[in-house]
Amino acid sequence: MITIGDGVHNFADGLAMGAAFSVSWRSGLATSLAVLCHELPHELGDFAILLHCGLSVRKALLLNVGSALTSFIGLYIALSVSTQTTAQEWISAITAGFFLYISLADMLPSMIHVDSKKPWLIFLLQNLGLLTGWGIILLLSLYEDQIGI
Repeated sequence: MITIGDGVHNFADGLAMGAAFSVSWRSGLATSLAVLCHELPHELGDFAILLHCGLSVRKALLLNVGSALTSFIGLYIALSVSTQTTAQEWISAITAGFFLYISLADMLPSMIHVDSKKPWLIFLLQNLGLLTGWGIILLLSLYEDQIGI
């Protein structure tokens, strides 16, 4: 289930990046950086869960790489379809819906139901992580036009 869910999630990431690159390379770069910021801890967490379930390191890596490759499918679909502005808008709306669903249906309940001896510390760390992520996304969206290589 983890690998299938991660594959769908990565497919949506690819759609978002493809739609963003079809707008401009700067928008695509900003979206790719945002995806990198949220995918790195996500993939490490999935890898740890697969190891905890008893898979070998090799099998866990293969499953993680396999699910990550679905992002290329989403990227190629979005790049080929999003030549029109209406397609870009639909792809953006669908991927935003995917991300909102994932965060509200999966992440929020797991953040609320945490057993700890120091619940205020966990609460503080979770909110610090959320605020840091929102800050990075805000900075990327504000300064997207000034990104240069």
